[in-house]
Amino acid sequence: MKAKATVILLSGMLFACAPSAPAPAPTPPAPAPAPVTEVGPEQQHHIVTIRAATCQALLSLSEDDRASASMFYIGYTASRRRQARIDVAEVSGLEAAALGYCAAYPNWPAATAFNTAFADNGR
Repeated sequence: MKAKATVILLSGMLFACAPSAPAPAPTPPAPAPAPVTEVGPEQQHHIVTIRAATCQALLSLSEDDRASASMFYIGYTASRRRQARIDVAEVSGLEAAALGYCAAYPNWPAATAFNTAFADNGR
């Protein structure tokens, strides 16, 4: 009886070691993205010193640019405060508080306004 079980077990192991069917041919690669066009005059490099940009400069941006800059400063401030997480529900409140400080103190650095917003909101 043991011999029969051994034969069945060994044949099962040999079957498991047998080469499998060849893999299907790989799919062709996706087409390359369109080439990047030259930078237009409105997209030329504009260097900003993060800690020196004033609230006045932040407030003078278009609404979309101000929202983008605010998101940057929220992440930047969280990183400087060594916060590993941000509650997404609180982002709009932090932005509103920081922009409020900017309106009250236009000569402040924007980074200071966002840091103050974090501090005043218990973060």
